Amino acid sequence: MNNDHQGTRVYLIHTAQDPRPFLTTVPFVARDFAAWGYRVDEHAADSAYIVEVRAREKMQHTRQKARSASRRMKLMEIWAHEVLERKRRERGDVSVPTTTEVDAGFGVIGARVKRAGDVVQDFINGVAALGSECDCSLPISMDESLVDLGADLCKDGKSTSMRHSPQAVATKYTRLLYAIRYNPNARLPAWSNPDMVYVDQVILEFSHHEAIQKEHLVHAVSSAIGKTEGRMGRVEKCTRTGVKRVLLWVDVGDVLMGAGGFVGEWEADPVPKYERGEGPPVYVKG
Repeated sequence: MNNDHQGTRVYLIHTAQDPRPFLTTVPFVARDFAAWGYRVDEHAADSAYIVEVRAREKMQHTRQKARSASRRMKLMEIWAHEVLERKRRERGDVSVPTTTEVDAGFGVIGARVKRAGDVVQDFINGVAALGSECDCSLPISMDESLVDLGADLCKDGKSTSMRHSPQAVATKYTRLLYAIRYNPNARLPAWSNPDMVYVDQVILEFSHHEAIQKEHLVHAVSSAIGKTEGRMGRVEKCTRTGVKRVLLWVDVGDVLMGAGGFVGEWEADPVPKYERGEGPPVYVKG
């Protein structure tokens, strides 16, 4: 999984599931873990410490004899599990103790990063609801890893169907999620809401697999953008590779403007305003 980010920061996330910290460059993932009480360290991407950590992680991965999930994939599985558990608490499941978020320590940019994280959380929650809280029919043929994670087999005498647990479905999707991109100050699509001026974008790319169907992604996106105003979404499919891409936009205009102008760590230059379908100029080296 690639975690591409325009910034130059790397976050080390410490969890109880592994003695070694997980690395990510996706700020909203790091912010979520910090808000949930996990220890999160921030470093420059080109620091000697991060260079050494990356080298050791690469060496450790090559030493593994059996093919296993990448550490970034495992991190997203932990993240998705936390998201679904907290969504259960929000729905009032009395069997799950309630918890509150703590100060994530991201300063004034935390509000806009949180908005990006919130829309992705709602998307994952929509994915988890596939086949249980909606009419989407999930493929019966799933790999053993998904079955082991909570799929229940139900036989009615003539046919066999599979009822997947929400956590199992979310885990399947996170295992096939190979790229995450967070683009602050993204270009507005031509069909965007005219009330939205400044947006951040999150792009999720899923590997080609029969379990990942475009109509299911569309359903999850619709569920996420319908939660609150200031969100847009779209699903694309590459006809050549079968890769499916989820594009999500969130309105951050009010966060950027604040009480009296642009605020935050990204305030060195005002955010340019483009017309629908326009973008920044192309710079030629020379």
